[in-house]
Amino acid sequence: MRKLLVAVATLLFAGSVHAATLPFGGALVLQIATLPGLVAPGISIGVVNATAPLGHLNSLVIYPAFGPVTASVPVTNSGTINSVVFTNVGNLTGNFAFGSGGPMGLSGLAKICLALAKPGCAASVNVPLSPVGGVGLGVGGTKTITGGVNITMKHAPWTVGQPVMTIHSPNSNVTTPALPGGFVHGPNSATSSTAFPSGTIQLVTVSKTYTSLTTAFPELPVIGVLQLHFVPEPGTLLLVGFGMVGLVAFGRKRGR
Repeated sequence: MRKLLVAVATLLFAGSVHAATLPFGGALVLQIATLPGLVAPGISIGVVNATAPLGHLNSLVIYPAFGPVTASVPVTNSGTINSVVFTNVGNLTGNFAFGSGGPMGLSGLAKICLALAKPGCAASVNVPLSPVGGVGLGVGGTKTITGGVNITMKHAPWTVGQPVMTIHSPNSNVTTPALPGGFVHGPNSATSSTAFPSGTIQLVTVSKTYTSLTTAFPELPVIGVLQLHFVPEPGTLLLVGFGMVGLVAFGRKRGR
């Protein structure tokens, strides 16, 4: 009886992981330097391309699933910026090849609140997050928003590797901040089973941000972290549950 239950469960889970789509849960996190940031949880279904039998993940397409989320992030290590207000931030469709990563743009608005001896966000620079002309956070390229103070951001695509960034302070000191790295692994950290339930993917992107006030404003890293955790399909779990109950009842009936 025990062997029969195991065989049925194995067959059902095998059917789910051989599908062209896999459900996942996770979160998109945006942060400035090491400060606490915006967190956008999400759950959706991604289209996967994996080696058969499905296990080693070759590529993944993610559809808009995270956000929209609004949050204010204080910036405590800058005399020029006092906070950044993220409004209706979410993700756009992304297409990733492992292990090179790929582009995934964001939607929403980042309002950079300048200190300038004014309270709140009276003096601000609005930075639309949606990519324009192939340039944007999580996509790549350099973008400058002009105004009373110009904001320049140098973007990079998402990666499953370890990003490296050089930061220059106003006094010309050069630092290399510790940035979160990406990874891809399945159950028991085996990359050959990433696409199985309990497989986990972490993608990261970085953007160097600075203003035209070069004598007062240090460069700051903006970090995006996208973590996905594959889960069994709800229908499969329900089917497994009903199957287990039925088989147990059948076994008890035969025993009597």
